[in-house]
Amino acid sequence: MINATHLAGDSQPNPATDRFRFLAELIPQLVWITDPTGYHTYFNQRWIDFTGYTLADSVGANMWNNLLHPDDRQRARTRWEHSLKTGDFYEIEYRFLSKDGSYRWFLGQALPQRNADGQIEEWFGTCTYIEDQKQAQLELARVSQDFTTLANTIPQLAWMASAAGELTWFNKRWYDYTGTTLEVIRQDWRQVHHPDHLQRVMEGLTRSFHSGEPWEDTFPIRSKTGEYRWFLSRALPVRNHLGQIIHWCGTHTDITEQKKLQEQLERSYADLEVKVTFRTLELEREVQELRQQLGK
Repeated sequence: MINATHLAGDSQPNPATDRFRFLAELIPQLVWITDPTGYHTYFNQRWIDFTGYTLADSVGANMWNNLLHPDDRQRARTRWEHSLKTGDFYEIEYRFLSKDGSYRWFLGQALPQRNADGQIEEWFGTCTYIEDQKQAQLELARVSQDFTTLANTIPQLAWMASAAGELTWFNKRWYDYTGTTLEVIRQDWRQVHHPDHLQRVMEGLTRSFHSGEPWEDTFPIRSKTGEYRWFLSRALPVRNHLGQIIHWCGTHTDITEQKKLQEQLERSYADLEVKVTFRTLELEREVQELRQQLGK
């Protein structure tokens, strides 16, 4: 066991202490040691450089908690007390106050050192700087939230699938319209498709998933009330910097009203063509009759 008094400044030579000091000052983490009760007895130079606290100012039971962001203090204290009580591995993310007055994210970890009887003699801990990773993670979370908000705002039913075509996500409008869940759709997504169009839809999607070409089709989708409405469906592959497909993004746009209008126009055109045909025949008959009268 490394004697904390030596680490705190005892001048007697100790090879084990010297090796620990060398290692503790070499690694990039803030290093600390406590006794079995959680009383801090040692911090390395990196701790002093970051916090601006001297070793004399830093030792104690609660000083470290006062340097944490107010929102992290109770969570860190609760987790640390649990480890002290149970001997469990200590791990937590929290924000430490630096000497410039700003807070920075660290990953705190600690393991107990036990004697031959299994009793904890000391805790060895480190604080690893993770500010850059945490900010990237928070930014990713913000972007993800913005995407979710946007996806739930657009009028389309939106979805995502893996590179192989496995469905992984739907927006809220999809669930509101179909009345299904992701688990149900993963088991059998065909249940929301009209049987008359299912085979064509499956074949088209399969071709696109294999070829990587964009997909587009028009077909009816069943609502939670049992009504089928027509949708213009499209999907595009999302690729990484190597050009590899990482997932697919798709939308279903309700075109039921446009479809009805198109059918009405087609019927109108058909009716008009019939009327024109009959009128043409009628005119031809009148012309024939007129010729016969003129020839008499």
